[in-house]
Amino acid sequence: MNGRPSPLALLALVAACGYQPLYASPGAESYHVHLAHNRTASAAVAEEVLRGAREALAKEGALAPGDGFPRLEIEVLRADETSEGVLATDSPTGRVPRASSSELAVVARGWVARSADAPAELDTGDLRTGDLSAVPLGDATREIWQREDSLRAVARRLGGRIALKILGHPVVTAPSD
Repeated sequence: MNGRPSPLALLALVAACGYQPLYASPGAESYHVHLAHNRTASAAVAEEVLRGAREALAKEGALAPGDGFPRLEIEVLRADETSEGVLATDSPTGRVPRASSSELAVVARGWVARSADAPAELDTGDLRTGDLSAVPLGDATREIWQREDSLRAVARRLGGRIALKILGHPVVTAPSD
């Protein structure tokens, strides 16, 4: 022996350090997913947030089938659209401003309810996920469909982020999120 610990001893020491994520759920717990409130005008957006949460929980082996407790309660707070670029376009009444692209975003929060009368646990706080959407000018039908598809995709990503945060995974907030 040369007086230095072996790599195996170092690995055992690091593995036994007791590290646990701040929001870690009790070992191998499964959650049902429930919509607590939808404060948007779109039921499709709320359903996509739930779908994203279910998909993330299923990938982690933490999705419980059906209804019941403990469950991940989700509140969908709002869906935002802001213009990201403005162009002057011709119209019968003269030149008018028009957004050349929009940022679509959804804001929601989640928490764990262990029973119907239990206090909320592991509250995620408000989480926001967004994406930039742009279509060729003058194609109104395509613009509407792309906007709806983009909004649903953003909502699904947000649901996944909520579920991962509840499970104790780090959730990074990007500039567009």
